[in-house]
Formats: sequence, structure tokens, C-alpha cells
Amino acid sequence: MQTALRWLVAVVGSAAAFAAVAVPWAVLSKGGGDPWDVIGPVAGLVAAGVLAALGWWASQAGEVGGRRVRQSARGGGRITQTGGSAGTGAGSPGAAVREDVRQKARSNGTGDIDQVGGNRA
Repeated sequence: MQTALRWLVAVVGSAAAFAAVAVPWAVLSKGGGDPWDVIGPVAGLVAAGVLAALGWWASQAGEVGGRRVRQSARGGGRITQTGGSAGTGAGSPGAAVREDVRQKARSNGTGDIDQVGGNRA
């Protein structure tokens, strides 16, 4: 949903850029100084540049901004912690997975601590 909304903003922004260049130019030229065969391509070039920039922004919606893994453990026995993403079997191929894994463990005895977090499929 977020990606579609970003692409909608990109297309509307491009159309607005076209209008922002073309309409004032056409009004100020008073119907003879600069014909639409000059105004249209120039405004179209501006709109294409805006679409390229906003299109890049829209395509970043599914990207992972970064992965945070925080782990803390105390114990007298063996401690094993694993966090983050491993394997390609989870989700659809190429899908970005946002992760924020927090793990904390305490053991006052001599028992083992084994924690696994995140996407481990």
C-alpha cells in the first residue's frame, strides 16, 4: 500500500510540475510570444525530471532502511544468541524484510541460554 501511494504522489507531482511550468508561461506569453510547441516540450522535460526523482523515491518504499539487532545475556552456563535474517526461504523472493530484534536473557543458575530471533527460515 505504501509503495502504491508513493507512486501516486510521484505521478501527481510530475503533473503538478508540468502545470507549474506550462500554465504561468502560457499566461505570461499572452498567446503569441511562445507557442505551445515550445512550452509543451520544456514543461514536459521538467515533469520528466520530477517523475524520475519522485519515481526513485517511490521505489525505495520496500527497501530495508537498516537492521537493528540488540542482544544481552547473563548466565553461568553456555549462552548462544542468534539474531537477524538468515536463509532465503522466508517471504517472497527478493522481498525486503524489516527487522528489529531485541533479545535479553538472565540466568542465575548454571543453565544454558539459547535464543534465536528474527527471520530464520
